Amino acid sequence: MKPYYENALTTLYLADCRDQLVDLPSASVDLLLTDPPYGMAYEGKGQRAAIRADASRQGMRVLRQALTAAGPSLAADAHALVFCHWASWPDFADTVSAHLKLKGALVWWKNRGGVGDCTGSYAPDYEVVLHAVGAKRRPLLGKRLGAVLAGFAPVPPPKRAHPTEKPVSLLRLLIERSCPAGGLVLDPFAGSGSALVAAQQLGRRAVGVELEERYCEAAARRLEQALREGQPRVA
Repeated sequence: MKPYYENALTTLYLADCRDQLVDLPSASVDLLLTDPPYGMAYEGKGQRAAIRADASRQGMRVLRQALTAAGPSLAADAHALVFCHWASWPDFADTVSAHLKLKGALVWWKNRGGVGDCTGSYAPDYEVVLHAVGAKRRPLLGKRLGAVLAGFAPVPPPKRAHPTEKPVSLLRLLIERSCPAGGLVLDPFAGSGSALVAAQQLGRRAVGVELEERYCEAAARRLEQALREGQPRVA
């Protein structure tokens, strides 16, 4: 399939990842970093419109099928980082552990409140990131960090190109620690391309797949802007 967007480091496909991932070279991916539909049946308006494949059962089925399609492309020592929601992370953990060895969970602390029962519940100011690895051990890069990731402010809603857009600075940290120099990052649910931009800024190669053209278009614009702002540091 012809890429929707491509530059020296990054390739983005407009496709269903369950179909496109089967074409990746065997054992070529060093880091699977993705933010799949949480299965929360999210609904919104405008840029925060409903997310496709996010129905409670459909989201988990899509993730399971995506991991099956991606399996042959993962290196034996690959790492995987999968964002999820507190309400669905047990199902996510079961799904991921069927393909990879779970090492634990990280907590992205947003340091802000959130929607919900403001007087009867604690603020939902975090998201979970499952960490898994392949059969062959590869150490993380850099000094050991704690499992709570703080200091990464969420993208303000008016500035988001996708309703669940993650901050590039957070994804840069995850990529720096989990993908070796010259390695390949895969995001099967690329959204507006935050993981691809982070990888490009670090000089890592990246492949993204996104189902909706509006988000592919946003991702392509962001990748081009990142190139204009400065050549990636090859590492």
